[in-house]
Amino acid sequence: MIRRRIALSVFFPCLLLLTVAPTVSAAPTTTDLEYRILGWINQARVERQLQPLRADSRVWDLAGARAAVMASRNILSHTVAGVVGSQMSSRGITWYGWGDAIAYNNAGRGTYATAELFAQWKGSQPHWDLLMSPSFNYIGIGESYQTSNGRTYGDVVLLEGPDRSPPGAAMVSVARSGNDVTWRWRGWDTALQTRTAGVATYEVQYRVDSGTFRTVASRTVATRRMGLHRSAGHWYGVRVRAKDGASNVGAWSSELRIWVP
Repeated sequence: MIRRRIALSVFFPCLLLLTVAPTVSAAPTTTDLEYRILGWINQARVERQLQPLRADSRVWDLAGARAAVMASRNILSHTVAGVVGSQMSSRGITWYGWGDAIAYNNAGRGTYATAELFAQWKGSQPHWDLLMSPSFNYIGIGESYQTSNGRTYGDVVLLEGPDRSPPGAAMVSVARSGNDVTWRWRGWDTALQTRTAGVATYEVQYRVDSGTFRTVASRTVATRRMGLHRSAGHWYGVRVRAKDGASNVGAWSSELRIWVP
């Protein structure tokens, strides 16, 4: 017979007052099993026309630490695990609201216990409503195993916070008319359930042949650039990266080059 228990808590600024959280031990590293739970949660969210929750490494570490504390003390308790809001604040995480779901089972260690944790949360309407909430945009998931009795403890921490997902940018086309060249690009920002910042500006870099890239625009909203009267017999390349409204900067795009004969 599998023994299991679950519990949840949720906070938005108008509902509760915070207390100082106890110190917790260092979080274990994330695992494929924890990401498997994230996949199941997000699959269900997409089926409900909700945006997937995005993994936040800081929140992931916090969830792992909370699960480890409960496992080390062999107690399923929000009090034992600590106050999520206080813990996030102490880690420098800006938040506007949070939710927390905890559970344990003695289904063993590994895949079966992970699936059982998800089944426990899905089988409880309050927990499932929390995981399917339209109020959160980031998530962290932790698991920890108690060897003395074979229990696996799980913790899901949900966060509504500022957009911290970097935007993307890609070169779209390059065309030449005589010695005049025009490059075009596009950008996008990761869609969050709430507070998607959106692409704000682009940084554009340019080079000749295999020379050093130099910045030719640092905060442009344009999605094209013209190079007039390029000298013949050279390659000309452009790459871009995007910055969103929350100041997240994305990776450089691939360079798009053209030969001017």
